Amino acid sequence: MNKQPMMPDPSVDRRLLDNLRQARLSFEEVDLQVEEVIAKFDELIRQQKLQRIKQKQET
Repeated sequence: MNKQPMMPDPSVDRRLLDNLRQARLSFEEVDLQVEEVIAKFDELIRQQKLQRIKQKQET
């Protein structure tokens, strides 16, 4: 009895690798979108701080 491991079909390896590449690209896209949202919040916070400073200077 020969119990050598079976080698998967090379097309399966290619398909899995393609799926992993697509998943990585999707994660990168989401990461960039999250960075953009964070940048917008940072800008909003900066504007609010500036507005509070100006209000305090007027009083």
